[in-house]
Amino acid sequence: MRKCAGVFFLGAFLSGCASQSVQTELAAVDDGGSESYYASGWIVQSQKDEEHLVELAVHEAKQPWEEVTAVLYLENSSDEPLTVSINDITLQQDERLVSLRSYGELEQQYISQAQSRRTAIALGALAQTLSASQPATTSSYGSGTAYGPGGTVNYYGSSTTYSRDPAASAAAQAQIQSSAQSGIANIRSDLQQNLNSLEGYLQTTTVFPGQTFMGRFQSEMTVFDQRPESFYTFTVELGEESYEFTFVEKASIETDQRKLF
Repeated sequence: MRKCAGVFFLGAFLSGCASQSVQTELAAVDDGGSESYYASGWIVQSQKDEEHLVELAVHEAKQPWEEVTAVLYLENSSDEPLTVSINDITLQQDERLVSLRSYGELEQQYISQAQSRRTAIALGALAQTLSASQPATTSSYGSGTAYGPGGTVNYYGSSTTYSRDPAASAAAQAQIQSSAQSGIANIRSDLQQNLNSLEGYLQTTTVFPGQTFMGRFQSEMTVFDQRPESFYTFTVELGEESYEFTFVEKASIETDQRKLF
């Protein structure tokens, strides 16, 4: 039995290993209450009643586990103002509730990342400055033999000389400060770009009668558990009305067998 088991294991090893490639895409699920259409890579579902036109769009391209990016469009045809926020939207992937990220959460994330990078640059510059301010050391070693009436004595000695070059130290510190300032400027630029990217992100907004509103939002990371299809249901609560939009993520899984020998 041991010999057979060994042959089986060796055969499995020599046959190679399998790798999987997964491709996913989103599509609309029409339930009779929504109309669907495509627009420049976005899948849009639309629902209309006497008071509201509500549309929700998701980007067609999506990688497994990736967050969902969506856009909400609203027309208020009622006689009353309507307040909409990220808290009025929920997302469920199959049996799992997926959190949606708020404007304030993303803003704080970008600011915290910038602060961490600034701290790292400051600590690095401090360590380099302390190193550059240390004096240069020169060590010398010597030995000899002393002769006298009582015989000879061997001796050994060393000496250390400390020296400073103010000009070289000042130049090094100036270079360190220049690099640090350049790094901080890059961090400031990156932070501003990240904050600018939040333009149009869904925030709490009051939509008055006759007005329209559009806001983008995104979810946390989703789950991929090898299912051929995974359903995403958005529920939008507007006043006393509720609107559901369902999309399906279709997965194509290919297994490649690669021989080792």
